[in-house]
Amino acid sequence: MARRHSTNYEKLNNEGSAIVTVLVVIAFMTILATIMLFVSGSNFRMKVADYRTKESFYYAEALVEEIRAQLVADVQVAFSRAYASTISEYASWGGKAENHYRQLFFKEMDAIWKSRCGTDADGNIEWEYGIRGVVQSSVVPGDIWEVKVSKTKGFEEGKEIDSYGNVVANGWLILKGVEFTYDSPEGYTSIISTDYCVTIPEAQWPVKDEASGTYKYPEEASDMNFSDCVNYMNWTKK
Repeated sequence: MARRHSTNYEKLNNEGSAIVTVLVVIAFMTILATIMLFVSGSNFRMKVADYRTKESFYYAEALVEEIRAQLVADVQVAFSRAYASTISEYASWGGKAENHYRQLFFKEMDAIWKSRCGTDADGNIEWEYGIRGVVQSSVVPGDIWEVKVSKTKGFEEGKEIDSYGNVVANGWLILKGVEFTYDSPEGYTSIISTDYCVTIPEAQWPVKDEASGTYKYPEEASDMNFSDCVNYMNWTKK
């Protein structure tokens, strides 16, 4: 009787070991599944954050591009006015026609933005006011964004200086320090800062016929690419 009881006891012990093994395996699989779910959740959150960050950046970049598009349109208007004024009295300007055209182009660009932005008591252009008016139609209602521009009386004239300190080129204007900040509803912020470099379009001038003393005027160029006249400088993203 004692021996039979001992055998039954050993059988019960074997069955208990199997249950323990099953529990260990289940616990291991549970831990493994938990780790996999945690990693998957982390990857998902990272992808969502990356998507929201890019979305915020694209909204800020759209504002920057909107101003560039407006500047391209302004360049076309300023060119037409400056070129028409210069070429109408080309013969009287002689060799100074190019310089006169450049100066008029500068003045026209300033005049366009002064009328769009207004000026403060010191004569500085209120850039932020004008820029807001340009991009307002493309902004989604409820978006939170801000624009900052350093106070200046107008566009700065870009000059290229040689090693001797002489001005060798002055064919562009610079709108410096334009900074757009966009805050998405999800709390993601993108800041883009850039300078806009405006190159003066190249003009075609009349050619003088030495025999007759008359000028042959060029045909109006309808295929000019004004988009190449506006580019970014010192572009940064935060």
